[in-house]
Amino acid sequence: MEYRKPSKMNNKGFTLVELIVVLVILAILAALLVPALLGYIDRARKQQYILNAKNLMTATQAELVELYAKSGGNPAVDKSIIQGYNYFGTKNGDCDIINSDFAKKVLETADLTGENEPYCYMFAVGSNYKTTAKVTNYDKYTVYYALYIEKEGAKALYYYNGDWSDDNPRKNNSSDIFTEYNVVNVGSWKGKKVQYYLITNHSGKNFKTADFWDWVKEVKK
Repeated sequence: MEYRKPSKMNNKGFTLVELIVVLVILAILAALLVPALLGYIDRARKQQYILNAKNLMTATQAELVELYAKSGGNPAVDKSIIQGYNYFGTKNGDCDIINSDFAKKVLETADLTGENEPYCYMFAVGSNYKTTAKVTNYDKYTVYYALYIEKEGAKALYYYNGDWSDDNPRKNNSSDIFTEYNVVNVGSWKGKKVQYYLITNHSGKNFKTADFWDWVKEVKK
């Protein structure tokens, strides 16, 4: 039988040139994929941000419906619809209800307590303070406006005219959406007055003084 010498295995590895080519290809792929991945993360974060704002407003509206049921649909005149918190620190009867049972329930329902508590959140319903004939009892328990800022420096989100936006309706003292007396200028609520209720505020600015409202009008981030 003829003896055949076994052939040697080809253990030849990559050459330096081939390694460089592979590295260049990987760098190109990274350059293409990383921005897309970062963009995906940013979009997911933005969607969660908006979802948190919507959940908070939904929780607010749910608590208002419960209040409406308890009041028999006939709230006391010239008071906060949230009893015990008649802080008319401004000419429009706006109320600071931070740490109230109402505020705590809203935050708990939206699962935004503790470290997740919003930097600032307030909402507005039809005014129950020096009301006009145009504001119905339904309006007093219906959220028309909301301001939501998740963290310090985060972009503010606003709810008005039935939709969410990052366009500040009070910017630069604009009266396109609201007058200085909280009367709505556009949409289905035109001519109706709203009243603000503050749920959280970590800005360090006093809700009852002009510095808070000037800040609200100038929030741009």
